[in-house]
Amino acid sequence: MRALFVNSPGLGHIFPSVPLAHALTAAGHDVLFAQGGDVGAVAAAGVDVVDVTPGLDYATVFRPEEIDFSVDGGDEFVAALFARVSGVTVDRLLEVARSWSPDLVVHSPLQGAGPLVAGAIGVPAVSVVTGPADSAPLIGALMRDHMKEHYVRQDVAPVPAPGLRLNSMPSSLLALLPDRVRADDDVPMRYVPFNGNGELPGWLLEPPRRPRIAVTLGSIAGLWGGLAVLAPLVAAAGGTDAEFVVTLGGGDPSLLGELPPNVRTVDWLALGPLLKTCHGLIHHGGSGTSAVAMAMGVPQCVMPLSPDQKDNERAVVERGIAIGAAAGTVGAAEFRALLEDEGMRAAAAEVRDEVTAMPSPAALVGRLESLV
Repeated sequence: MRALFVNSPGLGHIFPSVPLAHALTAAGHDVLFAQGGDVGAVAAAGVDVVDVTPGLDYATVFRPEEIDFSVDGGDEFVAALFARVSGVTVDRLLEVARSWSPDLVVHSPLQGAGPLVAGAIGVPAVSVVTGPADSAPLIGALMRDHMKEHYVRQDVAPVPAPGLRLNSMPSSLLALLPDRVRADDDVPMRYVPFNGNGELPGWLLEPPRRPRIAVTLGSIAGLWGGLAVLAPLVAAAGGTDAEFVVTLGGGDPSLLGELPPNVRTVDWLALGPLLKTCHGLIHHGGSGTSAVAMAMGVPQCVMPLSPDQKDNERAVVERGIAIGAAAGTVGAAEFRALLEDEGMRAAAAEVRDEVTAMPSPAALVGRLESLV
């Protein structure tokens, strides 16, 4: 079987599908990623990849300077934005698909070119859902509507491609979500943390000398100047008896201000190994970031930077495994909750055990074979 993986640009959209790709490869199937964005990180994950938008700066497609992140545009906003981002990949993706002849297309929920390509070549489409922000089934229909010109141009009917959704959210979290976010026929799949490969620093292999809290804004916000929102947090960290590890994600560390002695910065570090040593995680509300914390049983403080991330915040806070806060106000009270709130820690352990009990990507390979 040949599986073509088609994801939205951005590591948070790409990495959740990598364990499934590894499982298919281990079972003897052929895997190819056809991808825009950081294809180097995809190749480093040990899978073959074709860059379908070489040289394209995706910031010119997302156009963040035109987005008012204080306004929640809902599913319509998300669909319109990612339909535009998906549209630039359609032509090259179809060329790759027709040349390589996959039996299956696996895609992130917001990569609207995935279902289009599957429909064009007549194979099933499988989406990999990570969190509430991009999981509303309605988004697929909205994206097809926004991408209608591409469907017409490629002579593909703008209808759902046959297939299924793999959903990595634990059932207790799903039960708290509004009906619009759930699909009754989703197939559960365990979230296996993958955040890239690389050399681990020696200090990460040693037991922490005091409680450790990780801080991250993911792989996008740092590049777009978002690290400045962490300056008050970094200043407040100096008064807490804990070690803080702040991931920069390619951002400018000077935006954090003067670092107290108990704050360490790293440009990039795989979140899974880091969280194994941590009492808590402070983050922006990305679906993948939150999923890693749930898989590790680590309490969270979520400070969403965009409206879609508020969906993720609401879910984990209501489940009792996180607290929410505005980015500029995170300080001693939030640190204390991550370090001392035993109720939140117990709930996080419950969710971790729930995630562990879900079928692994390897266990679902047969399901995908049957689908084909």
